[in-house]
Amino acid sequence: MSTGLTAIPIDGAVRGRTRMWHIAFGDARIAPLAAAQAVAGIADAFVTVSLAGSLFFNLSPDASRQQVLLYLIVTVSPLAVLAPLIGPTIDRFRHRQRLVAMSCYLLRGVFCVAMSLTLFQLSFYGFALGLLIVGKASGIVKQALIPMLVHDPNLLVSTNARLARTGSIIGGIAAATGIAVQRGVGTNGLLLCAAAVYACSALVISRLRPPIPEVSDELPTAFEYAETHAPPVVVGSIGFMAIRGAVGFFVFTLAFTLRQASEPKWVYAAAIGIYGSGAFIGNLLAPILRRKFQDQQLIALAIAGPMVPTVIGILGVSRALLLVIAALIGLSTTLGRHGFDSLLQHRAPAALRGRAAARYETRFQLVWAVGAVVATPISFPAEVSMAVLAALYIPALIIFLRAANDAQVFEEDVSHDVLSRAGSRLASAEESLASSAYHIAVIEAVAAVDLARLSDSNLSLLQECFDLSRLRVIALDHAVEVTEAEATEAIALAKVLLSSARVQSQQ
Repeated sequence: MSTGLTAIPIDGAVRGRTRMWHIAFGDARIAPLAAAQAVAGIADAFVTVSLAGSLFFNLSPDASRQQVLLYLIVTVSPLAVLAPLIGPTIDRFRHRQRLVAMSCYLLRGVFCVAMSLTLFQLSFYGFALGLLIVGKASGIVKQALIPMLVHDPNLLVSTNARLARTGSIIGGIAAATGIAVQRGVGTNGLLLCAAAVYACSALVISRLRPPIPEVSDELPTAFEYAETHAPPVVVGSIGFMAIRGAVGFFVFTLAFTLRQASEPKWVYAAAIGIYGSGAFIGNLLAPILRRKFQDQQLIALAIAGPMVPTVIGILGVSRALLLVIAALIGLSTTLGRHGFDSLLQHRAPAALRGRAAARYETRFQLVWAVGAVVATPISFPAEVSMAVLAALYIPALIIFLRAANDAQVFEEDVSHDVLSRAGSRLASAEESLASSAYHIAVIEAVAAVDLARLSDSNLSLLQECFDLSRLRVIALDHAVEVTEAEATEAIALAKVLLSSARVQSQQ
């Protein structure tokens, strides 16, 4: 009897742990990536703590401005130069994304070791810069992996939010732990600890098993441009660029404005903490809002959120209002990021995700730096800073809403036209089947699906598309006989894919 009674709470405990694991890291497909990101977040926190100091507050305002401008140049320039190389490299090894992710984590660990050995030398800055660039590359790899592991586009926002939410919690705990560890082992020791944690991330990501397409998905240049520069993607990127520019301006103008007003350090620390809290709340709200709104609508909400308090701030800025604005800007950043990431991950074909993510991430980083540069050389009164932010948010929202509406109308027109042409090609395939031209029937069915992919690039991820591509290879080989059964199968597969594209176009 005792054995039976004790089995119940044990099973309940196991189920509870399993449920907590699922909430934190997702299902078995995405969990290794989420866990690796969380472990890497610990190492990121250790690196941040090891490099943090009171340099900014110990320097004169003029010296601080020079240091900040130098920092902006050093961090942005290499990314802008190397982005054209990072994206294509990731795409080239897209069938080995797990190995690419492992390499990024291990390389970050190597840079940490090098930084610990050159802490007070000039070469230290080169290794720190390398760590920054590889960290960006690691983020791009994550961007490319998520849509391979999440097949439902409506779940992309919730998946991105889960990864960010778990990383924020673990990173916050790790930062507090890192401060305690640094007191015991010093900055060098903390960097070595970060290197060891990055190695653990590589070990965790090795358990990831992303699906590998059975066929090549190389795409022509015209299709590449059409998909990665589709109106919704371009409009979404413009909206998020406005958000990123506002963040860069706000963070740096806040620091110099508070110093100029001789505000205590805790006010700036509180504003940054509230900003982080707003970003975390955004990770909680994004999946809920995504159930009611589309990706572009999330970006519109992100722009509109901080707009009202910044307009009020033109009349006068109190500490309380400043904290409210900081929270809303943090919330805005998270919502805008998840909205755009979902849009790009859904629209960009698998063969192009790396370079598309690198291209847009570079633009966002440059816009953030521009906002910071505008705020750094000049001392703005708080009210003037709010006026600048309002002058950015209001036109950005108006332009974004109009452009998003135009893009939607354009997409609907193009989608309907493309799908109607795809239907015509499918009808031709059926005519070829009826006249026993089986080779042509298969090719026509494939052409119909290729047209439909212009409307819904997500078709490339479906098994029917892989099966149809296999039949195309057979049909293109003149030495191989195409049977009636194979031609009939190709047409049936094309009908399933076109039906899926039509359903998606109506959502």
